[in-house]
Amino acid sequence: DDDDDAPPPKPRLCVVRADATVAPLCRHEDDVETDLFLDPRPNSIPSPEDISDENVVGTYGEGWYGQRPVPSLGGGPGYGAEADEIWSVEESLLETLEEDGVDLPLLDVGIAHGEKARGGALF
Repeated sequence: DDDDDAPPPKPRLCVVRADATVAPLCRHEDDVETDLFLDPRPNSIPSPEDISDENVVGTYGEGWYGQRPVPSLGGGPGYGAEADEIWSVEESLLETLEEDGVDLPLLDVGIAHGEKARGGALF
């Protein structure tokens, strides 16, 4: 079986949300390095069977929760505009995660986010 030769998956950094759900986190390319976002990829969401105490390999403290408006023509959250949930962490935590081999994907989410939305003309 080819799966026997595959290396074990890296542990993922997840957040336990207020509704007791567990969600994996990621970073966005061209965004604030210490802001972590919910990983939107369907295959990144752990199945309920995978969420148990024996699968937790460590805890890494707390992040500061906030929301960042998604660029749009409307106002901010509360005025009909969408917002991304973010957890801001210290740079030292990112270094610890890297040292511990924790998977924290870096996603290119496209022109609708971050600095790419403010680009100029191409020559």
